[in-house]
Order: sequence, then C-alpha cells, then structure tokens
Amino acid sequence: MRASLKTLHRLAEKVGADIAILREREVDYDSDVPRKIAEVLIRKVPDDQQFLDLRVAVLGNVDSGKSTLLGVLTQGELDNGRGRARLNLFRHLHEIQTGRTSSISFEILGFNSKGESALTHWG
Repeated sequence: MRASLKTLHRLAEKVGADIAILREREVDYDSDVPRKIAEVLIRKVPDDQQFLDLRVAVLGNVDSGKSTLLGVLTQGELDNGRGRARLNLFRHLHEIQTGRTSSISFEILGFNSKGESALTHWG
C-alpha cells in the first residue's frame, strides 16, 4: 500500500493537487498476509487568483452561543466561560456593555488547500 500511496502522491503533484490520508484500516483477505486499505482525499490546489467563497448563516435562540461559536472558529481560541471568544465580534459600545450582539456580522474563516484551518492558533 505504501508504494501505491507514493505513486498517488507523485501523480497529485504533477497535476497540482494535494493529497491527505483520511483513514487506513486492515481488511480480512483469504491469505495470511494482512492487507490494508486507505481512504484518501485529493484536492486541486487553487490558482493564486482563485478562491471559494461559501457563506453560512448561524441562527438560534437568544443566549444559545451563536456569537461564541463564531468567535471560537474565527479567532482560534476557546472561550473562557465569560464571553471572551465573542468579544472581538462586537461592533458597538452597547454590545460590549450588554454582552449581546445587535447587528449582523460577517466573519472570515480561511482554509488551506488541504482543508486545514488557516489560523496559526490551531496548530
């Protein structure tokens, strides 16, 4: 299987794609030699001027954690239990004072060609 994955890596490089192994596992086969299979994800590396734009709306009841979720995802840091993650999302003074958002916000969450978060905080 290692030889097959190596070949797949070389092919992906030639066509300008990235490859990521999602999972590997052993399978039962008639022989005594253990066999493995792998699930791989192959993604074309976008051109410098090309990017995908996907917009997601977050809806929910008051105090359900919408702003905290957005803050954690876009800032790359966990909340401290007192609303620190959403603090950077506030746009107005009264939002900071009350701790509640009152406006629609637009946040950007970037990913590299391998599907990994572009935030350096995430490792």
